Amino acid sequence: MLQFLRKSVSSWVGILILGLALGALVFTLFQPTAPGGPAQSGQVLATVGDRAVTESDYLATVDRMVNRERQRTPGITNPDFIGAGGGDMVMRQLIAGKAMQAFAQANGMAISRRMVDGEIASVPAFQLNGKFDDGTFRRLLADQRLTEAELRDSIEQDLLRRQLLQPVLGGTTIPRGMAEPFAQLLLEVRRGSILPIPSAAMPDPGTPTDAQLAAFHTENKAAYTLPERRAFRFAEFDANLVAEKAKPTAAEVRKYYDENIADFGGAEIRAIRQVVLRDEAKAKAFVAGVRGGKAFADAAAAEGFSAIDIDLGDQTADGLADAVNPQVSKAAFALKQGTVSDPVQSDLGWHILEVTRISPASARPFETVSAEIEQKLATERSADLLAETVASAEDKLTGGESLADVAKGLGIPVQTSPALAADGRLFDANYQVSRLEQPLLPKVFEAETSEGPQVVEIAPNRFALLEVTDVIAPELVPLAKIRDDVVLAWSVKARSDAAKAEAERIAAAVSKGQTLAEATAGKALPPAQALSIRRLELTQMSQQGQQVPPPVVMMLNTPKGQARVIPAPQGQGWFVVKVDDVVPGDVSQAPQLVDAVRQSLVREGGEEIADSFVRAIEQSVGVVKKPDALKAVNRRLTGAIVE
Repeated sequence: MLQFLRKSVSSWVGILILGLALGALVFTLFQPTAPGGPAQSGQVLATVGDRAVTESDYLATVDRMVNRERQRTPGITNPDFIGAGGGDMVMRQLIAGKAMQAFAQANGMAISRRMVDGEIASVPAFQLNGKFDDGTFRRLLADQRLTEAELRDSIEQDLLRRQLLQPVLGGTTIPRGMAEPFAQLLLEVRRGSILPIPSAAMPDPGTPTDAQLAAFHTENKAAYTLPERRAFRFAEFDANLVAEKAKPTAAEVRKYYDENIADFGGAEIRAIRQVVLRDEAKAKAFVAGVRGGKAFADAAAAEGFSAIDIDLGDQTADGLADAVNPQVSKAAFALKQGTVSDPVQSDLGWHILEVTRISPASARPFETVSAEIEQKLATERSADLLAETVASAEDKLTGGESLADVAKGLGIPVQTSPALAADGRLFDANYQVSRLEQPLLPKVFEAETSEGPQVVEIAPNRFALLEVTDVIAPELVPLAKIRDDVVLAWSVKARSDAAKAEAERIAAAVSKGQTLAEATAGKALPPAQALSIRRLELTQMSQQGQQVPPPVVMMLNTPKGQARVIPAPQGQGWFVVKVDDVVPGDVSQAPQLVDAVRQSLVREGGEEIADSFVRAIEQSVGVVKKPDALKAVNRRLTGAIVE
């Protein structure tokens, strides 16, 4: 679990946070955002130079990463994510990103808005019919719970990573001679035995005394401590709440058709390319060159324009007039296909236009598109009404109205939830456990109880009024309430300890020269299993996602003639691993393996160098972490208090 997460968060080499690639953009589709990246709030978890990693940065990233991982592992929860090290990886990602931004700024490196726009426009998911679509872009941002400012900040960090790390990666080389010992190690063959020592084979430890049981209960209080639990009430609503109001009238549908006839083929469409030059003489020379036989794109390239820079895409006369000016539109729509215009002046300079394709007007009948228009208007109005509903509910809650009153005004039912742990566990009066599926739990444990009722987003276009009504601090379950469970756990631990002691005795005897048969004589134990393994096969198993048993891994790390002890999974007992023989590998039997190992070392060596370079950048700009603040945030996310 979380294998994909680990790869996507921990590696700084060749990783783009949202898998973005270079491409084109109609720049006027974006409204400027405030400089300096997305807004930040909450307590500071780390300072990176003069920048800060805030609680809101951390929570937002964790939320997105958990939602993304949930597509691969549906049952994953915040406690699962944090417990698997996801929180630490997110912090490393945030710190490294801000460190590279600070380093780049201090050294005069800059990522232009135009570069970021190109990245965004090239994402296929943001495109419609091969062109960037602003509506699709906004919808997907909402689906990912991401603001445009946050996306831009992430892309800027990724572009900086490319600029800073690609030269480091490109210079990594590994000589063939260095790869040969590694290849030889992969071909090494080990022979030995694995002896299981089951806990169940150990003598019954008897009944513990009260003192032993009390001590065991205290020593293992983490296992017997209930996590923080929260009770809450909520009222959910989504687009269905405003669906009736969002329906357009027949007159509105017809009006939209008449006012946007071009969208339905009712206007001539031209594919247009454009170059804007500041000097009139250069503009006239440009036109003369194209009319003399030079390709428009080649002439533009000579002036420093790329194919992306000159492509205006498909335009209507009105659309081009709005985007540039009426004079430019008039000139473009007076041209024949494949011809170039005389220079047209504007405040920007002199425009030279070329028409590469003309699509005549051919409007689709109203009857065939009315349903499409109705759906479009309803969707747009529904989004607006839902946003207004959310804003109104937030204002009312902030103004002091109760959750029940706001819910009543919206006509939605209020539901209550018993006190749940962050992972959905419910404990009854006898400390028996059940589990409830509750999508709101991440929001419940993120909430500050002092804030009172609030509006939270559960999923795209789905919201809830939420109020935490009770917070139950973690508590140690009294021994008297779970005595039978503790007795059983004590017995299991006693047998496991006995099995460990027996395993260590056998391993010590074998390492001094006894055979396994001699060391286990008179013991009622399962037979040892002989095994012959080669590192290469185990490496391939691991690369294919197969689990290599821990005793087999131990055999790779045990000297010849020696024995080692390793625990069995789930506390079932212990293994004694003995290595009888080690046969060195012969690279002459697999010469192609040396080249494969060398390529792997080049890749991994480059990643290690790049990672060290990032750590050096962090040291250069100065990083101050606040682990206590991070622990407090993680406790709220997981509901845990026992470290």
